[in-house]
Parts: sequence; C-alpha cells; structure tokens
Amino acid sequence: MTEKTEDLETRLLRRALDKSQQGRGALLEDIAELFVGGDGRLSDQERSLLSDILTKLIHEVEMDVRRDIAARLSDIEAAPRELIVMLANDDVEVAGPILLKSGVLRDADLMEIIKHRSTEHRLKIAGRNGLSEEVADALIENGEEDVIEALLNNDDAVLSRHASEYLVEESRRIDRFQEPLLRRPDLPPDLGHRMFWWVSAALRQHILEAYAIDESALDEVIQESSRSPVGLPPAPKTRASQAEKLVSDLADRGELSEQFLLRSLRQHYASAFTAGLARMADLDPKMAQRIVFDPGGEALTVACKAIGMDRAVFAPIFLLVRKIVDGSGAKDATVVEHVLRIYDRLAQDRARHVLKFWQRDADYIEAIYRISSAVA
Repeated sequence: MTEKTEDLETRLLRRALDKSQQGRGALLEDIAELFVGGDGRLSDQERSLLSDILTKLIHEVEMDVRRDIAARLSDIEAAPRELIVMLANDDVEVAGPILLKSGVLRDADLMEIIKHRSTEHRLKIAGRNGLSEEVADALIENGEEDVIEALLNNDDAVLSRHASEYLVEESRRIDRFQEPLLRRPDLPPDLGHRMFWWVSAALRQHILEAYAIDESALDEVIQESSRSPVGLPPAPKTRASQAEKLVSDLADRGELSEQFLLRSLRQHYASAFTAGLARMADLDPKMAQRIVFDPGGEALTVACKAIGMDRAVFAPIFLLVRKIVDGSGAKDATVVEHVLRIYDRLAQDRARHVLKFWQRDADYIEAIYRISSAVA
C-alpha cells in the first residue's frame, strides 16, 4: 500500500492476526471504511484485494457487523459488486439498505432475489428508487398483494402499460390497489377513467378532478388502450327498441330535449329516458344504461353536465332516477348534496372529456356489464 496508508496497513495486519470473531468484525469494519472514505487512497489492485477479503470473511462475523457494513456500503457506487450481491441475499435485516439504495445491483441481481428470497426482500425492492419496468413486472408476477401495494406507492418505480392495465383490472377485486393506483402520476388517463366504474365516491371525484387530457391527444390515448381486456367477444347487435325508435323520431323533428327526459321519468318510462340520454350524449345504449343504473349517481351527474343540462332540471331527474334504481328517491340529503356538489364543481368541458372516454370505450363497459350480469 502507499505511504499514506502505512498506519492503517499496520492496523489491518494486526486485525488479520486476531482470529476471534470480534477481531474479524473489526477487520471488516476497517476495510469497509476504506471503501466508504473514497478519497483515492486505494489503487485498483488494493481495492480488488480488499474486496476479496471482505467477501471471504463476511459470513464469519455476527449479523450486527454485517448489518453495519451493509448500511455503510449501500450508498457507495464503487463498493465491491460481489460483496454487495452477497449482502443483498443475506437476511433482510442486513440486505434491507442494499436492496433499497445500492446502485451496484443490476436488474438481473434484483430479479434473482425476487425469485429466490423472501417476501420481506421483495418489499424492500418494491420501495427502491429508479425501479425499472422489468423489475416491477417481476414483482407483480409474484402476486403478493403487500409487495404490489408497496410498488404502487413508489412513485419512482416505472410501470409498463401492460402492468398498469393488469393492476387496474386487479383493482376491481382488490380494493387496496385502487387509491395508490389513482394517486400515481404515471397512470394513463384512460385507465384512470376506466376505474371510475368500481371505485368509491371519493376516488370517483378524484378521477374527475385529476384525469384531464388534451383534446388533440384523446383519440390517440383511447386507441392505444386495449378494448376488451376481460377477454369477452363483442356483444351481438340488437334491433332498436320502441323507446329508441321514439327518441330517434323526436331527434329527427328537433323535439328531443331535457324536458322530454324529465317527463319520461315522471311517467315511469325509464327506457325512454335512457334512450334519450344515449342519443343526446352520443352514447352506446348499453353505456347509457350503465350510467343510469350506476349505484353511485356520479356517472349520471357527469353525463347530464356534459350535455349542458340545466341544474334545475338535473336535480329532479337525479331524484327520480334514484327512485328507479334503489327505490329510495335519494332521501338521504348527503347523497343529493354530494352529486350537486360534483355538478357545480365539474366544468362542462371536463365532463365532455370524461364522456369521450365513455363513448370510445363502449366495448369495455359492455364486457363489465355482461360479467356483472352473469355474476348476479
């Protein structure tokens, strides 16, 4: 070694002669400190020699020492790679800081640990900065809900479009995925709007407020999304109902209006209301039916705001629809306050954007509708 490290060399030699576990621990800590110092004292040859010593002796010392060395080396880019990989595969108490922070680990190393080590190791990896799509996919494929939730809460992890689509689908049955998914800054807007149909009222409001998209980019985003991820064939075309024919005739004569919608509900002609809403909002009939019978009422609020319905007309329409849907007529004042608050806060342009997703994603909503019907 160089003259600058002569005293340290003497100390290292003395440590090496001490065969006790305490001596081994002190030797390793001194060597680790050389890597942490990083002031150019070590030549490449010296670094290689000390790396070999660390690697050979690391499992001869107590966990406390290994844990201390792992913590010291976790931020060191020049740390010995073989040693870092060994520490990353140690008990999670040792491996934790390495898995979270070490830039020495490669994706292949992480994927091997995901495959062969414990859930606790995978949880640490899920919180790692700069997590790549490939590693994120490996964590997701392992199927552990705690790990996936931790991954979703890591904004610095990169999720592929395929992974996002899969997790959005999973969020239909695993509620704990919903909020972290919708809080992610990289969730594609069309997938956020897709989740509208099964999340809570609070998260629906978040979707309406947070997931905007430039008009010029909307068609491109929708086209990129998979149309029927649940794997069902498209539904067969059906003949127009009497209500649809009536609405078509009224539209041709310029007589289709929000007053007709209100009158239809007051006369208990729900099918005419649904057909009229579909025509005025340019919606597929099945989508309109989904909107009308959606239990929360937020979807109807968005559709009515998008077509510019007067608030004074919307309020009685909402109450009449709720009476049809659940027989309550929305007697709970908080329900009415909730939808009216959404109606007042939601800009018509934003409502029209949401409607565009629903107009173009009809196949997907049809698939959801058919699955829901089959389960019921």
